[in-house]
Amino acid sequence: MKKDGKKRVWFLLIFCTAVFAAFLVRLYWMQFTMADHYAKKLEQASQTSYTVRIPAARGSIVDRSGTALVQDDTVYDLALCVPAPPDTEMAQTLQTLKELDLGGKDVETQLAAFCSAVSAGELPLAENLTQAQCQSLLAAGLPQSGAVRLTARGTRTAVDGTLAPQLLGGVGAMSAEQWAQKKAQGLAMDESIGQWGLEAAWEDALRGRAGSLKVTVDRSSGRTETIQSTPQAGDTLHLYLDADLQRTLRSALQQQIETLQATKPEGKGKEARAGAAVVVDVQTGGVLAAVNLPDYDLASWRQNYAALATAQGAPLVNRVLKGQYAPGSAFKPAVAASALAAGIITPQSTVNCGGRYTYYAGYQPRCLQLGHRGAVSMVTALRHSCNIYFCDVGRRLGVDTFSATAQQLGLGAPCGTELPETAGRLTWSTDENYQAGLALMAAIGQGNTSVSPLQLAAYAGALARDGQRPALHFAQST
Repeated sequence: MKKDGKKRVWFLLIFCTAVFAAFLVRLYWMQFTMADHYAKKLEQASQTSYTVRIPAARGSIVDRSGTALVQDDTVYDLALCVPAPPDTEMAQTLQTLKELDLGGKDVETQLAAFCSAVSAGELPLAENLTQAQCQSLLAAGLPQSGAVRLTARGTRTAVDGTLAPQLLGGVGAMSAEQWAQKKAQGLAMDESIGQWGLEAAWEDALRGRAGSLKVTVDRSSGRTETIQSTPQAGDTLHLYLDADLQRTLRSALQQQIETLQATKPEGKGKEARAGAAVVVDVQTGGVLAAVNLPDYDLASWRQNYAALATAQGAPLVNRVLKGQYAPGSAFKPAVAASALAAGIITPQSTVNCGGRYTYYAGYQPRCLQLGHRGAVSMVTALRHSCNIYFCDVGRRLGVDTFSATAQQLGLGAPCGTELPETAGRLTWSTDENYQAGLALMAAIGQGNTSVSPLQLAAYAGALARDGQRPALHFAQST
């Protein structure tokens, strides 16, 4: 028994010695070999980091002479830095902010809610500070000490909010669907983007690229380290639009509407409440002016949206691009061009205008015979807008032939601009309501034919360029 007891003692002694040796080796490894590793872990445990987004200025939209139409105006937002930077006291900062009375909720209440959610960061306190408020903060030394941070950002402003509002468009907060599409591009959820008009069409160029500020706070030493990436402003969008011409055209269109209301009977123009007008450069395809009436002010459209959405004349509609109207006598040159190309007429061949077209027994359109009657040539028919001439030529030519020519010249076809537009339609023999009389109506710009003012501008450009339709654009470059 004694011999077995000694063995057990020796075994226990050896086992304890081995355990103690392993402990010493482990302690040595931790104290010396891994000293730097654990020191770094300790340092990391005492640090807190947060990142603040620095918004980028949105690019301006300017007219052909460089005059700003829409631009970003700088405003400042205020945020409280948590924890308080070295050499500052949170209590004193809060007291100073309270004395400055910058508006908003009670700072202590906001801070308590903020700290219950995160250990460090920047607590938003106020937006759109005035210059006087910024100066009072600087005079108190708060931004200089790092206790608070003033962040500059741009707020979108139209220089003249009534100048082409439907064309220029506006920015607004993203919807859930837009956010799902845009988040891959690095956009923050609360960012605003172009929602309609040129602001939306040129969103990627105008938006710019946001920067960031990474702040690391060492709680043990009180040291603060910042790493900043500079935001990149968006590109400037240069338009073909001429601001002065736009104002002149708007005034002329408004005057014409008022004249119709004052001088014409009901059903002949007195009921006019809206209209559109376009001016294009037929050589470049640049849209020099595009007026929609009634219009509105970009500076107040948000506040007035409900009223605008239900207002008489639908001011929110861009009639230049989406309005659909019978072209009337403006369609007649397309019929003439098609008939000349087909050899149906020559400039000298005539049609007798007796005031009524009697080829069909059922439908017999009339002509006002404004300065003409009897044998009418193509030139005379165009000069005096003779319905009889074009009804006869259109019947002989065929509705599909002259509609195809009109489409080649720009009617009932997209104009190719950067903005969404309604294609409109022409009259064809395959239309459900087609009958012989419909071809006569179509030949003088009626029937099923409806086109946009912008298409009429492209069509006029094609006629001016011997049939070469210009591709229309609102923007020259970025």
